[in-house]
Amino acid sequence: MGKTELNPKISEYLNKKLDGQISENTIPSAISRIRKANPSLTLNAAAELLATKYGLSVQRFFNDRDRDSFKTCKIEKVSIKTSKIRTTRVLTIIAKYDSTDKMLKAHLEELNKTYTHGCYTSTFIICRKIMENLLIHHILLKKYPANTVENKEKYLDTKTWRFLPFNKILTNLRNGSNDFVPKRQLVERICDLAGAFKDDANSMTHSWYHLATKAEIDGYNIQQILDLILELEQSIS
Repeated sequence: MGKTELNPKISEYLNKKLDGQISENTIPSAISRIRKANPSLTLNAAAELLATKYGLSVQRFFNDRDRDSFKTCKIEKVSIKTSKIRTTRVLTIIAKYDSTDKMLKAHLEELNKTYTHGCYTSTFIICRKIMENLLIHHILLKKYPANTVENKEKYLDTKTWRFLPFNKILTNLRNGSNDFVPKRQLVERICDLAGAFKDDANSMTHSWYHLATKAEIDGYNIQQILDLILELEQSIS
């Protein structure tokens, strides 16, 4: 094999191993620059210098001439410019809500990010948190202002002054569905769909063996629930 020929196996190996670190088009020019700075090297030996920069070696592909040139050559340092391949992931929007609430927007953005990057258990937990807070602050507090004890008890533990757990919030909302006429059926539908987050919460949050999957998250119909909650919120005068 002559000086001017690069072993195809070396080229294939470097393209595979350096994918994402240096572009495929940059590899031949980088090897040529090394060879220009060290004329007695074969191209395969020059490729070894490039490989060592990334903790790799291609010497197993050498022939006798490559080995001789690599051993006897006085190596001159050469600057190797690399072009990194930048990859961006488009954010998948699985949940949105028409609101000026900055905290809600921040939570929705985090929800969409966890889904986009495949962190589905985190997606579930954040979604449950969003729904819980929407039902408390955008529905119950709006429908039942905190000016009577009876109203407060719809969403608040008046002994500890903490908001009630999600399962109790859903129960109280369903029990008060007649207060939302003519949207009673809308309230019941919200409770039915959001109930999945109540029922699965303990398993998802406390079980070591339950990691949420994309199929599970997609099956929860998150956007549909948020759309129904928004419709209910807009109906409350």
